[in-house]
Amino acid sequence: MNNDPANAALKELRQRLNQVDEEIVRLLAKRLDTVGLIAKEKAGSTQAIRDPEREREVLARVETLAQSLGLSAPLARKIFSEIISYSVSRQVASLAGIEGERTEVAVAFQGSSLTYNNLAAEQYLASQGLRGRFVGLPTLKQVIDSLASGAADLAFLPIENTVAGSINQVYDVLREQDLHIVGEESYRVELCLAATADVPASALRRILSHPLALDQCSAFVAALPQAHAVPFLDTREAMRAVAEARDPTLAAIGSPEAAAAHELRILSRNVGNQDEILMRYVALARAPISVDVRVPCKTSLILSTRHEKGALLRCLHVLAEYGLSMTKLESRPRPNRPWEYMFFIDFEGNVAQERAALALEALRSEALYLKILGCYPAKATPAEAQTTTLPEASEVTIAPPEAPPATPSAGRTVPGQPVVRASKHYRLADRATHPEDTVIRVGSLLIGGTGFVVIAGPCSVESEDQINRTALFVREQGAHILRGGVFKPRTGPYSFQGLGRDGLDLLAAAGKAAGLPIITEVMTIDQVHPVAEKADILQIGARNMQNFPLLSAVGKVDRPVLLKRGLSSTIEEWLAAAEYILAQGNGQVILCERGIRTFESATRNTLDLSAVVVLRERTHLPIVVDPSHGTGKRPYVAPMAWAARACGAHGVSIEVHPEPDKALSDGDQSLDFPEFKALMEGLSRVRV
Repeated sequence: MNNDPANAALKELRQRLNQVDEEIVRLLAKRLDTVGLIAKEKAGSTQAIRDPEREREVLARVETLAQSLGLSAPLARKIFSEIISYSVSRQVASLAGIEGERTEVAVAFQGSSLTYNNLAAEQYLASQGLRGRFVGLPTLKQVIDSLASGAADLAFLPIENTVAGSINQVYDVLREQDLHIVGEESYRVELCLAATADVPASALRRILSHPLALDQCSAFVAALPQAHAVPFLDTREAMRAVAEARDPTLAAIGSPEAAAAHELRILSRNVGNQDEILMRYVALARAPISVDVRVPCKTSLILSTRHEKGALLRCLHVLAEYGLSMTKLESRPRPNRPWEYMFFIDFEGNVAQERAALALEALRSEALYLKILGCYPAKATPAEAQTTTLPEASEVTIAPPEAPPATPSAGRTVPGQPVVRASKHYRLADRATHPEDTVIRVGSLLIGGTGFVVIAGPCSVESEDQINRTALFVREQGAHILRGGVFKPRTGPYSFQGLGRDGLDLLAAAGKAAGLPIITEVMTIDQVHPVAEKADILQIGARNMQNFPLLSAVGKVDRPVLLKRGLSSTIEEWLAAAEYILAQGNGQVILCERGIRTFESATRNTLDLSAVVVLRERTHLPIVVDPSHGTGKRPYVAPMAWAARACGAHGVSIEVHPEPDKALSDGDQSLDFPEFKALMEGLSRVRV
């Protein structure tokens, strides 16, 4: 058998693969050596650590190269995004004097080896260019005691989770102990189900894991027919217990690394309640660190407010006044002070910078108690916000309408000016209440303000191939958001009604593969939460603009809402409909002009671009235009899209289909790929 020529050929190919892998590792080491030289050059200058433009150029270049070699561009982007992030961490560590400072760092964490706490600690130290000696301890108290006594250099603790939320015991430690946050790490938690043999889920009776891990995959465990959850000391020990029991009805949830260490079979991967579960960790030390002002920093603090009306608001106003962006606000009961609270706050800023120092000084005069927990290099932050710009072009410049003058907030007076009152029908949407433009963040995109966003995709999701092809193409042309209907409101009952939740899964997968956020319509209240779990923006169609129960339902979820104008609705009625969403607490409303019904029959609807100008005057909400529905005819879509940008819209929504003549819905108004490319080139030539 060993002399089989096929086996010999396979062995040779695997050896070649090993050589390639070794070369990849050597090249990574060579790249990091160069990164180290760059860090030394920056150390003697005032140049910023991060260069977003340079990072975008690198990612664009490797994507182009990957495509030319027949590789996956999203995969190349993902790999190089990780490499760039790691490289930046090494530069930050070098400037902070951390890299190479000690030959070995003793790190204490709660749990045993190959638990998530251990794996995250290893990731953190590697990003600092340090070697670690990792000490797993059974309890949080023992971890803190080891740091306080000097037995450990760092304590590495989980502080919050994107599923389970904040970990209160760690906040108590920060409040009670004289320790300092010197770093943070964001770690992706991969939860897998493992057992001693490949058995069907119906055969499992007990699932062992740490309580937090069980909480993060509660939906998966609940769906197992006969099994029940058993809390365990930690995920590694749960894996060990399953391996030693040799019981095929027993399984554990933990890391793939722990499963492999105990020679367990992985039955299911990614069993968490969310597609991506991230854990934020903090590194604690006995003394604070000082960080170079060029390094993006985060400052954490605790404050207790005075028992006065508006006390917390005045404290938060201090941060805004000094231009500091708050990234976290958490309240905790004050010990032995019933119904009084202290607040944990994170903001982006370095205490060595003048504005941060002045803000902290002002906070001390406002707060009853203030404790700075640490100033440290920021890692666990949202992706860099992208303004939704279009490619440069040197063509005709079209002057935009003049921006409406800022007006004072409702009820406030300005010397020499009359009091401005907000509309009684749409107070929250009125510019009199909020003079500045609202800018809505969707992932790393900004909608509103000075940006221009392009939403593109088919009227309906029809198949996996159709939506995937469209997603990749519109992204290549510069579109920012992928659209696609899955629940379709059709005039006739025999028309294609959409693929429903299967279509939603296809749309979500296509958006993820292309790196685009997705938008789709909800038609009923029971669709809101399931769709919001997967879609980045919810759309309310023209027929539902005054479906007030539905408007209230989307107002209660934390998702941006694109509200289309009704077929025969006035601007006043449209803004009043938006108010229903805003009044429920969701301020992320985008208005969409899609044409109104008039006596004119040359187009499907009459696209009312004057509404954009009127809305820019009356409301602070972003406005996009849908020329596809507004005209209903393919040749008219591009000119009206260009006109929409010229008149001041914040974006357009365009229907695109690989083969419009074969589309199951609205083929007459859908652009094919060359037509969409021409539209995007024209948009780039419009100057505003």
